[in-house]
Amino acid sequence: MEDNIVGLVPAAGGGTRLYPFSRAVPKEMYPIMGKAVIEHCVENLKEGGIKKIFMVVGYQKGSLMDYIGDGSLFGVNVAYIYQMERGGLGHAILQGKDWIKSTFTVLLGDSFIEPKSEIKRLIELHKKDKPIATVLLFKVDSAKGYGIVKFKNIDGGCGEIEKMIEKPAPEQAEEYKNGNGGFYALCGGYVFEPEIFDFIEKTSPGAKNEIQITDAMALALKSGKKICGVVLDGKYLDIGKWRTVFNVEKEMIEKVDMENHIKEREKLMDRSKSFRG
Repeated sequence: MEDNIVGLVPAAGGGTRLYPFSRAVPKEMYPIMGKAVIEHCVENLKEGGIKKIFMVVGYQKGSLMDYIGDGSLFGVNVAYIYQMERGGLGHAILQGKDWIKSTFTVLLGDSFIEPKSEIKRLIELHKKDKPIATVLLFKVDSAKGYGIVKFKNIDGGCGEIEKMIEKPAPEQAEEYKNGNGGFYALCGGYVFEPEIFDFIEKTSPGAKNEIQITDAMALALKSGKKICGVVLDGKYLDIGKWRTVFNVEKEMIEKVDMENHIKEREKLMDRSKSFRG
């Protein structure tokens, strides 16, 4: 990957759907197979060739910052951007405007994506045409609670997007159905050109007075900008609900080589001792 592609990880959310755990500990710190979710996120970006990562953090995120530190334990370079007030995903991404001047990859701090090579695939496809955005999608049966897209054309799981909408009403969602009757939903992985910041600033707040990145991208499309989509060839899970958290743990335990996994964690534990003050 090109050295100037950086990562941006929004990790300032409140995590109310994981109460009471997230009343005391950031949701991004929930452990999946001995790794905090935020570590899985860092691994995804590193797999994509990204070495420099900005994390957007806020109130009560101290333990996350202690865990990741400057990123050197995990083979990356991490810097933190403090978000004073939560204002939606678009607002969180906008916090990076003064820091990011080149192509950048956004991965939500509470998203679990496997295999980790999917972020590398997303970046490589973006580099072909350099649209204003390339987004990672996954198939869902219901559009409820998701940002969804309609392809202008799709070939081999990739294509140009015609339009998108954030959490549509049932009657709005009908026109976004794909050929199989389901939907393509956004799953927290994006590659952007810095021009996206201009569209976020022009985007009006929606529900809960939040600025959504889906609305900003929809505005870019209406302005004639090109956005491409890549359908995930793997699994995405939102680590924001107890049901999905438990499903992730169950699937990982069934698939992982536990002995090797334990050895890897023990090696990291030994390395981390040298980082303690």
